[in-house]
This record gives sequence, C-alpha cells and structure tokens, in this order.
Amino acid sequence: MLTTVFEIRKKIIEAYGKYEYIIAPAFKFAVAFLLILTINQHIGFNAGLTNKLLGVIIALVCTLLPMNFTAGIMVLLVLAHLYTLSLETMIVAGVIFMLMLLLYFRFSPKDTVMLLLLPLAFVARVEYAVPVVAGLLFAPGCAVGVGFGVVITKYLSYVEQNKAVLGNSEIGPATVDNFRNIVDALMQNKAMWIIAAAFATAAIVVYFIRRVETAHSWTIAIIAGNVVELFVLLFGDMQFDTNIDLAKVFMGVFLSLIIELLVEFFCFMVDYTRIENVQFEDDDYYYYVKAVPKVTVSDSLRIVKTISTSENSGADFREQVSRKVTAGSAESNE
Repeated sequence: MLTTVFEIRKKIIEAYGKYEYIIAPAFKFAVAFLLILTINQHIGFNAGLTNKLLGVIIALVCTLLPMNFTAGIMVLLVLAHLYTLSLETMIVAGVIFMLMLLLYFRFSPKDTVMLLLLPLAFVARVEYAVPVVAGLLFAPGCAVGVGFGVVITKYLSYVEQNKAVLGNSEIGPATVDNFRNIVDALMQNKAMWIIAAAFATAAIVVYFIRRVETAHSWTIAIIAGNVVELFVLLFGDMQFDTNIDLAKVFMGVFLSLIIELLVEFFCFMVDYTRIENVQFEDDDYYYYVKAVPKVTVSDSLRIVKTISTSENSGADFREQVSRKVTAGSAESNE
C-alpha cells in the first residue's frame, strides 16, 4: 500500500516536471482570477471593475508576469475600489501597502505567493496553514508577509462591514471623523493583532525547527507551528478577551494540518533508515557530512505475456523461433 502511494507521488512529480510550462501559468491564472473575484465580492465598490470579462483579461496578463507584479496589480484594484467608496479608506490602505512595500518586498520578495494566497485561505477557512507552509518553504522574512496579510485582510473586512458609514464622497468634517474611526478601529482590533502575531511567530518557529539537523525535522516543525498558533491565540484571548471562536480555530488548525502534511509529503520526504555519514578532506579542512537519502520508488517491472491456444499462432511462434535459431547459427559460423 505504501509503495503504491509513493509511486503515485513520483508520477505526480514527474508529470509536474514534464508539464510545468502549462501548470505554472495555470496556477498564476487561478490565483489571480480567484483574488479578483474575492475583491469584487467583498469590496467591489467600482462597478466598472467588477466585470468578469475584465477579470479574466487581468488574470491572463498576470500569467505572463512574476508574482510580485501580480501583487502590485491586486493592490491597484483594491485602491481603485476603496477610492470609489471614500478617499480616506484608500489613503489608509495606501499607507499599509507602502509599509508592506518597504518592510516586506524589499527583504523577502520571493515568497509573495504566500501573501497572495492568504486572503484566499481566509475564505476557505484554512488560513492557519499559510504561516506553517511559508516557514517550511521560505526564509524567515515570510513572517512579515503573513503578518501584513492578516492586517490587510482584516482591514478590508472592516471596510466591508462599515461601508455605509465610511462611504462619503465629500471632503469635509466627516472625512476627519472617518480617518479617526478607521485608525482607532485598526489599533483597537486586538483580535487582528493577536492573529498577526500568532502567524508571524509560527512562521519563524517553523523555519528554524525545520532547519535543525534532526530526524523528522519537518514533521516536528509542522506540529510546533500549529501548537504555537493555538498557544498565542488562546493566550491572547484570555489576556485581552477577544472572544475568538475557539471551535472554529481548532477546526481550522485541523484542516490546515492536512494541507501542511501534503506539502511535506511532496516537498520533503526522506528515508531516515538509510542515513549515511561521509568524511572527506581537502588541503584546508576535514568535512563530516550527514546524508539523508530521499524516498525513491523504482518503476515496477511488468512483463505481459500473450498466450494463444490456436494452432496457427503456435505454428507462427515456432516458425519465428526457428528463424532466430538459424540466424544465430549463421552468425556464429561467420
């Protein structure tokens, strides 16, 4: 049974390597299009930008661009929708995005995909998998990305819930009040800051544990990451009385754990029973290397025999064998 599972894994990886030129653009298109649909559904204040055909065109353009440019396009869409609602909501979002640009994209630009997947993960109720997977696959700078992702997602949720109050096209005293209300809502949203802290801490813990030279480091890192998330959320809820729905938290962590184990299965699967310790030297150093082989499954050798009971088939087979024997004798005589 286990061999069959590893054979399926090997075939999936080989298929991805063979058709990567199709799968990678399709993945970019899916992420971009789902993000556009999510933005339009929750903060689609600009009717002209909610056209599905336009969304398809933008997603197709994103397939030709790196993920950083896709993130930039999503930022412009969000700002355009918020500007339609009110100037102050757009300015606050612009400040958050500017801070993210200075603190995140400058130091950790390669893991933008996790920042893009976080809003979709919130929609799918598997957001707790994002920081753990980010810690498994990327550098510790990903903690900044997932933290900003939480802040942006919660801010847009706040705007959606209070659009009737925040919507004001005229600049005046109401604008100042809206600015004050938005800033106060962000600073006083203790649940948002606790979730951001939990995600950032989990990403850092997972990164450092999975780099430890010990057996099953990735599995230990996954378990530790989920424990850290639960601990920070529970401690924050008890300390600040944020009324976090613990049932949803445990269900989300359980569903996220399945995704994290799948990532480990496809990206890091080694055989700790065949560890090798190698020693060699050069003119300056002695080297002691611990090698852990990856799990590999050789293709099964299958021999298919066709047996026919017909006399004609048997005669044809005997005739072919006779010809081969005669040809072999002739070659040996030469």
